Amino acid sequence: MYLKYIQIVNYKNLPCAKFEFRKGANTIIGENDAGKSNAMTALRILLDSNFYYNNKRLKESDFSDSLGDWKGHWIIISAFFDAITPDDKANEICAELTPNSENADFLKSYIRCEGYDYGVVTLFIRPIKSIRKALAAAANKEEFDQIRAKIKLSDYEFYYTSRAQTDFTDSSIYNAIVGDLSAGTYCDPDNTDASILGNRIDILNVWQHISLTFIDALRDVESELRKPKNPIKRIFDVIESDLAETSIEDIKSKIHELNLSIASIGQVADIGGKINHKLQDIVGLVYSPEITIESKLKEDIVSIAKHLSVSPKNQEDIELLGLGHLNILFIALKLVEFEYNRNHEILNIMIIEEPESHIHTHIQRALFDNLKVSSEYTQVIMTTHSTHLSEVSAIDNINIIKPNSGSSVIMRPTNMLDKFGAEKLALKDITLSTCLERYLDAKRTVLLFSKGVLLVEGDGEELLLPTLVKKALGISLDEIGIGLINVGNVGFENVACIFSPERLQRHCAIITDLDTCVPGADKSKSTAEELGKSRKEKLDRLFGENPWVAQYYAPHTLEVDFAENESNRAYIKKIIKLHYTQETTIASHTSNLDDSLDKRYDSVLTIATGIGKG
Repeated sequence: MYLKYIQIVNYKNLPCAKFEFRKGANTIIGENDAGKSNAMTALRILLDSNFYYNNKRLKESDFSDSLGDWKGHWIIISAFFDAITPDDKANEICAELTPNSENADFLKSYIRCEGYDYGVVTLFIRPIKSIRKALAAAANKEEFDQIRAKIKLSDYEFYYTSRAQTDFTDSSIYNAIVGDLSAGTYCDPDNTDASILGNRIDILNVWQHISLTFIDALRDVESELRKPKNPIKRIFDVIESDLAETSIEDIKSKIHELNLSIASIGQVADIGGKINHKLQDIVGLVYSPEITIESKLKEDIVSIAKHLSVSPKNQEDIELLGLGHLNILFIALKLVEFEYNRNHEILNIMIIEEPESHIHTHIQRALFDNLKVSSEYTQVIMTTHSTHLSEVSAIDNINIIKPNSGSSVIMRPTNMLDKFGAEKLALKDITLSTCLERYLDAKRTVLLFSKGVLLVEGDGEELLLPTLVKKALGISLDEIGIGLINVGNVGFENVACIFSPERLQRHCAIITDLDTCVPGADKSKSTAEELGKSRKEKLDRLFGENPWVAQYYAPHTLEVDFAENESNRAYIKKIIKLHYTQETTIASHTSNLDDSLDKRYDSVLTIATGIGKG
């Protein structure tokens, strides 16, 4: 079993969000303040027992700003677990999460593993029942607003359920279980539908079998390893019962001997004598207790385990390791801890904020590759700004968060992508998502992080456009968050398809040319013109109705349009002299540059072919 979906409603800048995950390693990417950490905090509130006890106090800032007045509103966090096997269901908690019957309408918006069960656990942070009843019974809007105005954070409860089969991100569902507060209506808590909210559950039972570990971006690994419940101690707690009794007794005996040896040291015994003399001086011989100095190293195996630590070979202290190695060491320890606890916990979820911190590029890639296959009982969710991690991440395992007027939109690059590939691009032997996954190297994954994207077809455009933008606008592409991708051919549709209302809601501009030839051009150039027309027809057909993709066509190929500027022609003449050796060739091309369009057209293309466009 694994975490497939997390729904978040009215929490901070996530008023209505649904994340989708896969087995193994998942990534969440997005710019600063987009909501990555808020999403992970919501998941921790639901599934991390340590976080819950440390952060139970609700804050007004926990409610989404989009609500306006938070009073009376609910925060909803719901986790959907998929691929629950018969072995999983042998565990009582799995059986408690799994619905008795499946709701077909609910499952229409979910992609599931066929042949397996699913389970749901949900947290409702809502006003207590007496407040909800008072709001529901209000005679009019004025009375409703008066009751609502008096609501305090202390009037809220944490209510956990299982088996809810509900899309809580649907506003009509929210109105059905909460009400329309702007209209002064509230739902009667005595008439709630268990099939929507689910059955009440003791969350402690869930926490005992589904563990969640959070590794902060600003992690102090040395401090974490010194905590009483560090990974080494948790591993020892599991193996303690497997220790041989003879080994335990042998250790106890050695510690007992050590305690006696310490106590028998003359200087140590003298301390006790001096304390006794001082007591006698103060209270007299009759009332003075007799004191001895003893070594009290505890002999029980649990106390001994507290002193277990890790240290690098040939070095005395872990502090000698650099931050990068400490980060990798801690992640490795957590994975080993999960392995030892797999008989007690049916699922371990590890959240890592910015795993790339202090880690070299190549190690980032290796770390991610190994996390992807770490184990079937560990699921990893990472927030990252690293294009290197995104490069090696399966594109189907990526969620992207986009800020949008104080809230955030959750986007998945592969939503309906393979359907687009099959229907629009006629792909048969390979899926479009597989093609894109192979295409998105560290350089090209910038399109996943950018506010907008320019797609160009070659090296010349890639070199010139950033400078043209800087000269024309006085600002660089990076400063306005625009990524420029050199597609390396004219197959723009294979990349532009990722931008759409269903996938990435970001603007993408395709910048290409029509390769229009001039009168008298040879047959090969006429063929290029036909290809240019065909390309325009295809792009217009595929993206003409797409509000996130726009196509821009220059009349000729880049070199011809470049040479239309007189100062550019002076530059090309210098290049001609550098590249060619025969004076007749140099003279011919130089003359053609200042002649008619057809001659300039032929010469420029010939030069570009000979020397290379870039």
